Amino acid sequence: MIGHDEFGGLVVPFVRRRPVIEDTDLAAIVADHARLRDVCDRLEACADALPDRPYDAAALRRSLRAVVASHDREEAAVIDTLFARDLSDPLTKALLGRVLRGVFDSCRLTMDFTELAILTLGTGRLSRSARAMLVDGLCARQAG
Repeated sequence: MIGHDEFGGLVVPFVRRRPVIEDTDLAAIVADHARLRDVCDRLEACADALPDRPYDAAALRRSLRAVVASHDREEAAVIDTLFARDLSDPLTKALLGRVLRGVFDSCRLTMDFTELAILTLGTGRLSRSARAMLVDGLCARQAG
């Protein structure tokens, strides 16, 4: 199957080992994402509860360690199986390079959004130096 990139005029081949991707092909990655979402939910609940309620740090640490240790390996195995990696193709390389960076990008976007919300909601209450600190930080990250 060949797709046409109408913006760049490039023809990009889509390579699959199987003609159809079944739910069984995706079961491992979906289960892994469910485990990761569960750990994120638990971490968020811990953060929401602080400092009023203690939490089971040992259990959370074990869950986080297990998910982090296996996530990259399991996800890469599924992607490799489904798409027969061809890293010489720039599109393939770019897409696969971004797959595991979404967590970090999301964290950064959330932090930027929080700072923008403070700037917006605190417009009349921010000191000149507090506003400058937020604006300078956001501008520096945008430029970088």
